[in-house]
Amino acid sequence: MEVFIKKIREAYPLSDETVRLLLGHTERVVLPKGELLMREGTVAKYTYFIIKGFARGFFHKEDRDITIWFASEGMSLLSMNGYMFSTAGYENVELLEECDLLKISNETLNCLFDSNIELANWGRRMSDGIILKFEKLFMERYFMSASERYHLLVEREPEILKKVPLRHIASFLGISQVSLSRIRAGIQ
Repeated sequence: MEVFIKKIREAYPLSDETVRLLLGHTERVVLPKGELLMREGTVAKYTYFIIKGFARGFFHKEDRDITIWFASEGMSLLSMNGYMFSTAGYENVELLEECDLLKISNETLNCLFDSNIELANWGRRMSDGIILKFEKLFMERYFMSASERYHLLVEREPEILKKVPLRHIASFLGISQVSLSRIRAGIQ
């Protein structure tokens, strides 16, 4: 739990009292690899925080999965539509390994944000980080080769090759598995 608390404090320096407040409103759950926490077309009522584990967000398009993000310790798993608007989401969230998670209802999380300025600022910083991450991803897709994107991903998430099937990595990079195999063969 100490590593998790350190990670969430990297986004915003929460006081011990505020960390206790947040943790006091969560339920700790351990869920198995392959679990779908959220499904497209449904309203997600909970947000999860990863204490330990690895997950991905993806959607279906033309009979295939397209991975849009990966998440690890200290990160949140949520449907923005479910959280912000209580409407059905477009994404699926799958656990790529057994995960130790904190679960909190979106309603409770919003009440905490409304009543505690530290948590509101922390939530804003978390959202800012997500926006920045997607902005970088967008620029990388347009200005970097697939090989450069692969190397950057492995540099940012060194454990990814142990935790994520290659088909999901290829999907995230926007390339075929054959192309990914060629890239990997060139570096090994």
